[in-house]
Amino acid sequence: MISLLVLYTLSSTAVKAEDIVDPSTAADRYRSLSNIIWSCLTTILLCTWVSLHPNVPKPVNESKLNKRQWCAHKIHAFLKDNLLPFVLSLLGPEWILMWAIRQRLVVEYMTRKRKDLTRTHGFFIIMGGFHKFTKFKISTRVPSDSLPVSSDPSMESDLEKNTIDKKDDDVYGEPDHLLGRLDVYRLLDDGKLQLPPKIEIDDKSKSDWIAKSLVLLQTLWFVTQCIARKVGHLPLAELEVVTLGYILLNLVIYVIWWDKPQKVSTPIRVFCGEFPHRNDKQRQFEQEMKKSYWMKLFSLLFGLQDDYVNLWSIEKTPTFYSGNPPNDWPIKSMPLEFVALMVTTVIGGLVGAIHFLAWSSSFPTHKMHILWRWGSTLMTAAPFPTFAYCIAGLFSESLHNVGNNFAMIIRNWVARPLFILSGILSMSLVPLAYVVGRVITLTIAFQTLSSLSSEAFQSIQWTNIFPHI
Repeated sequence: MISLLVLYTLSSTAVKAEDIVDPSTAADRYRSLSNIIWSCLTTILLCTWVSLHPNVPKPVNESKLNKRQWCAHKIHAFLKDNLLPFVLSLLGPEWILMWAIRQRLVVEYMTRKRKDLTRTHGFFIIMGGFHKFTKFKISTRVPSDSLPVSSDPSMESDLEKNTIDKKDDDVYGEPDHLLGRLDVYRLLDDGKLQLPPKIEIDDKSKSDWIAKSLVLLQTLWFVTQCIARKVGHLPLAELEVVTLGYILLNLVIYVIWWDKPQKVSTPIRVFCGEFPHRNDKQRQFEQEMKKSYWMKLFSLLFGLQDDYVNLWSIEKTPTFYSGNPPNDWPIKSMPLEFVALMVTTVIGGLVGAIHFLAWSSSFPTHKMHILWRWGSTLMTAAPFPTFAYCIAGLFSESLHNVGNNFAMIIRNWVARPLFILSGILSMSLVPLAYVVGRVITLTIAFQTLSSLSSEAFQSIQWTNIFPHI
């Protein structure tokens, strides 16, 4: 998305509502261009900020930092763990949506495999909520944010290995490495961990109810006044149509992350002594990480970067980590990554359909009008090859299960080629077409700010009753 600051530069040269009507009556009957821009900007920024649920940052013992180091640490953490996802969510909210969907799919898989996990536990595990620490003072009361360990007597030897001299005041411990899904499973199965209650994990979440209330009020007002304008046969500014798309995307992201703790600042410290050797599944993950640079770049673009994350070798959960996809994913014909891409394209298609609200609006030039229609159509039509891929994959798998000769002929000569062709289109042309349509509509939305029709400045007076920013 073009920098938000450019909007005010554009608005300085645009036609104002005050230039069209008598200024004495403009306040009641008309809205200015600055009002339109302000309402769109605040709605987009608030929705995006509240919908984000970042992963847990790197654990740092802040008691050892002086004031200068503490300030530097806070600034660096804010820029990397909060501002970076926020900016990327403004530039490409669909990419953040795919990240959220991947996390939700992994969590749903986890809760079905293990009945002792809730969705909140699952999210907390894959977002880096459990971190292995070593070296703490066993004779001192364990801090409240350390993980409760099992009462099993076999743990005593592990605890003694981490005991330090009483004169040492380092009760925070030293971070060793992250505990991934399989690591937590293994410790739970060995009786070396006890999961904290869901209420304790929720207590670590820093949900800002004031911000959420502002977002709710602003979003309800914005959507209400947009509906009222269409009912009253008044045109929407193209930027308002784009804002409605952002509202839908961020609403879906927020619902998907409903059970994910928000803005957790420190992980739960796990003191479990010497960690057991890696099992076969963990070693298999390490082998899959050893791929070429271009494969890693390709995987990053499509949200597949988790295949190259070794949690034992890093200090914090990667910013966009969503959990390694399970090897025993139940739908063999559609990997988890592609399910996430499919759902993302469907939501993206709905966002494209929203842009049809400006299908018959007036544009400065006929060329802009045609480009807007083409961009809206590209975004809306993007999911169809993905649907074809899913249907062909399921059809091919069902024919394979039938097993007779006729079914195998249909599978090899019809279902399989359609599956491969639609898969190639879905992984190449579909994302490209959607991005092109997105860029076209965003660019035109900004360009038309300087030439909105007089009807676009007319306001729906009763909508001003609702509280809004």
